[in-house]
Amino acid sequence: MNGYQRVMAVLRGELPDRVPVCLHNFLPAAREAGIPLEQSLTDPQAAARAHLQAVETYGHDCILIDLDTTMLAEAMGAERDYTPGEPGHIAAPAIAGLDEAEKLRPVDPERDGRIPVLLVAIRIMAQAVGGRVAIRGNCDQCAFSLAGLLRGMENFMMDLVSEPDHPGLQRLLEVSYQSHLATHRAVKRAGADFTSFGDSPAGPDVVSPAIFQRFARPYQERLLRELAADGIFTVIHICGNTSAILDQLEQYPVCGFELDYKTDPTLAKATAGREHVLFGNIDPSGAVALGTVEQVREASRQLIETWKHGGRFVLNAGCALPAMTPPDNIRALVAAAAELGCYGG
Repeated sequence: MNGYQRVMAVLRGELPDRVPVCLHNFLPAAREAGIPLEQSLTDPQAAARAHLQAVETYGHDCILIDLDTTMLAEAMGAERDYTPGEPGHIAAPAIAGLDEAEKLRPVDPERDGRIPVLLVAIRIMAQAVGGRVAIRGNCDQCAFSLAGLLRGMENFMMDLVSEPDHPGLQRLLEVSYQSHLATHRAVKRAGADFTSFGDSPAGPDVVSPAIFQRFARPYQERLLRELAADGIFTVIHICGNTSAILDQLEQYPVCGFELDYKTDPTLAKATAGREHVLFGNIDPSGAVALGTVEQVREASRQLIETWKHGGRFVLNAGCALPAMTPPDNIRALVAAAAELGCYGG
């Protein structure tokens, strides 16, 4: 099987010949290609070249293209800034209060902000490796996280507690949702084989499971249903330790979960991983970036032993790999899947 066949078999709930690998490597990919990071986040040719060079170098099964966590908020009016060599960050929110949420409009993915950079890069890569390597198009932030960026995260968190029933809060979440949904559909049309998104502030490291259930989970599940109706498989990434909400995630419609390394892998496999695809969850910094080749191999071996049974598993780091990740450590992660992840038969 080639990488595309391997990954798509997993998404269908079938056993491939071995565990596939998807690298969350937009930072080291740009560095190794000699492309300034900001150029790779704003120039579709540069973004595609970085990922295509990386897949040629490491032979992983799935390209994950990501333009940082500011793409949608910037396209909707928030002010983006960046430090050279680092992903962008939101310098100023789009609205100063919930009463201003009415002025927000859903994005047009083909025109607004840097979203067209993502779409063109996917088209380039699909033409180059389509049908041989799977392409996972990351669609930035889901409604909860995007709303926080548009409002300002601290203010948004205060709104959730002090004005949970404010109509502007509902409007903010809804327009964020519509922008996010439109981006998934555009990414799939551009040639991605499946999509993914982040909703990191929705996790237990930031908000309570009750806040998650009321304000984040409904939009995630709604998205899954609407994308499934369009034939789009998607993967949810929530940073931090999600062990406290795995019982909720277990109830979701068919999807994938990219879990951070802080999440208990045994519990994850016994709950959300029984009927959903698990991506991850090697420690991207402590193991892959700062560990030895032997430590990367051992971490991969342990996770493969825990998550391999029954399939529905794509080996990856639990979050984005740091830019300075040693190439030999990336090779060790990819090699572990080939050497230890075979299903046989």
